[in-house]
Amino acid sequence: MQKLFIFFIIASTLLWSATAEQIEEYLSVSTAEEELLALEAQFSSMQNSFSAQEDQKTYDMQLLTVRFKESLQRSLSENEMDEVLKNYRNILYLQFISTNTYTPDKNETKAYLFTLQEDETAQERLDILENISKALHNKDSMLVMFDELMKPLLQNANGGTNIDDKMMEQRREIYIKSRIEDGREETLYSLKDFSIEELETLLSIIKTSSVQHEIKAVYRATAYALKEFFLSMSSRYDISKHDPSKYNKTSEDTNNTENTK
Repeated sequence: MQKLFIFFIIASTLLWSATAEQIEEYLSVSTAEEELLALEAQFSSMQNSFSAQEDQKTYDMQLLTVRFKESLQRSLSENEMDEVLKNYRNILYLQFISTNTYTPDKNETKAYLFTLQEDETAQERLDILENISKALHNKDSMLVMFDELMKPLLQNANGGTNIDDKMMEQRREIYIKSRIEDGREETLYSLKDFSIEELETLLSIIKTSSVQHEIKAVYRATAYALKEFFLSMSSRYDISKHDPSKYNKTSEDTNNTENTK
């Protein structure tokens, strides 16, 4: 009976999961593949610098893409992935996705946001942008990243035993607030050349169930892909040298996938 139950679970998973072909198509039309390759290069460099100093085994960075694909395929059904892929046939959505390939200078971003917020005629634009940002950077997705990546890293790091539940919750809140604000600033800046009409259309697309499913699935897949690497690095991570109020997405976890964001 137990074997039959296990077989049923496996069969059901295979039956309802997205196909391997769909996953490959998704990687080709979205920015996910580029971001994964960037992560591989970034974390390989980080790992190599540590390993050279401490003579420790290295983690196979090619597993990041393998694990990402595995998780994404499990998270979305074939029908859900069909709906996700349909969005990438929309020119406006593709234009938005293409903005995620460029990371603006922080000062440049803040200067634009200050100008936007001071412009009384830009309130309608700002309201739409804020709604887009909220739909893209939700707290639940950020929680996945912290709970699956940062928390295990902190617990297994040098000094991790000194972090009690209250301290961990404080770090969690700081991390989530920081990631949401970073995502907000980048989103508002990246959409600066979109018209009001385009922003309204984009907001309606982003709020659809297919995009929301995609966002959640990509965050889960990213966390799953990076978890083993983060654990492998935990013994080399000294908590005392890292200020939780200055979490940096490029060195302590990744966006997104935000994304898709």
